[in-house]
Amino acid sequence: MSWANKRRRTVQKLVTFTPDEWERVNSLHKKVNKYTTRYRSFTVFARKMLTDGEIRVIEIRPLTDPEPLAKEIGRIGVNVNQIAHWANANEHITPAQVEEIHRGLWDFAQWDRPTGPLPAQTLSTTPA
Repeated sequence: MSWANKRRRTVQKLVTFTPDEWERVNSLHKKVNKYTTRYRSFTVFARKMLTDGEIRVIEIRPLTDPEPLAKEIGRIGVNVNQIAHWANANEHITPAQVEEIHRGLWDFAQWDRPTGPLPAQTLSTTPA
């Protein structure tokens, strides 16, 4: 019994790449997989590219990219944890310090961001 007898696709070809070519092909395969699971298998991806010459992926994003916002909220969480650690280590915190923390959190909670991408200065990823 032959290998081809059990398969619908009976023609098999070996393709070889240089390291640079493979890096480009593998990078493209990973990019496509980022947006769809249809081409998870390299065989399916290669067959589609060789027979059709292209793969169309339509990415639908919200008006604002949630990733920078999530990073900024994570940073705020780290700051709150540092404040709590400091307060617990010193075993006291003055009413003025509590008021300053409340003001900062209130300002953030009341922040009304515009529709569209967030301003770069608001979510800076480089240290000030």
